[in-house]
Amino acid sequence: MLKPHRHDIVLASKFGIEFDLTSPKLPHPLVANADPKKIKSALEGSLQRLHTDYLDLYYQHRPDPRVEPEAVAEVMAELIKEGKIRAWGVSEAPADYIRRAHAVCPISAVQNRYSMLARQHEALFPLLAELNIGLVAFSPLANGILSGSYDQNSHFDPKYDYRANMPQFQQESYAQNQALFALLSKIAQEHEVTMAQLSLAWVMAQAPWIVPISGNRNLERIKENAGAVQVKLTVKEVNAITEALERLPHSAVYGGAPTKAHAD
Repeated sequence: MLKPHRHDIVLASKFGIEFDLTSPKLPHPLVANADPKKIKSALEGSLQRLHTDYLDLYYQHRPDPRVEPEAVAEVMAELIKEGKIRAWGVSEAPADYIRRAHAVCPISAVQNRYSMLARQHEALFPLLAELNIGLVAFSPLANGILSGSYDQNSHFDPKYDYRANMPQFQQESYAQNQALFALLSKIAQEHEVTMAQLSLAWVMAQAPWIVPISGNRNLERIKENAGAVQVKLTVKEVNAITEALERLPHSAVYGGAPTKAHAD
């Protein structure tokens, strides 16, 4: 139970997407919905389920093309004033959306996919630094492939596991990633850390305002990933890894499930 420890933790949740349960596709497609009434009802549901009267951070899961960023930011300002949330953020939003929303109600965090193999959002770094917004990097291990725990014999159920269709988990990807992963494994061994810890350390080394958030299924993985904060990479090592990422071949990586607008 979280309730006895509520004031000892930072609690975050999200709003803004639903699953299209009418679709025969599995996993079900995502639908964006940032209607102000829906935002408020979603928050009330989260507060009730979490047995708390406020969230420390509330993310918009994905932009809704029907709702302007200013309108979403106005709702966030209202919720902050009411004390129901302390701060807000956005996920997978473009630069213009971030700047416009931030002008109405300051954004505290942007949660974007970011890892050694998914670096497209580095283009946002100057904006985040300018606006003093932190980056919460999700999928910092590229959905686990950068942990070094999977190989061509790994299997994922296509009905329920997105990884079954992710490019980095296809048979040919393991050969494509071999040279890069061999180098990362070598560097990890030199530091006496795991490849996952090295990957997380590289993410954190990109800027002091970046915090990776990894998926963990058991206590052992939580402890392992938390140990990444103890990995001290030199500037030379970080630059060498970055250069290798740009030089060595590697597979494509999953960029996220497509999100469609909610139908009124």
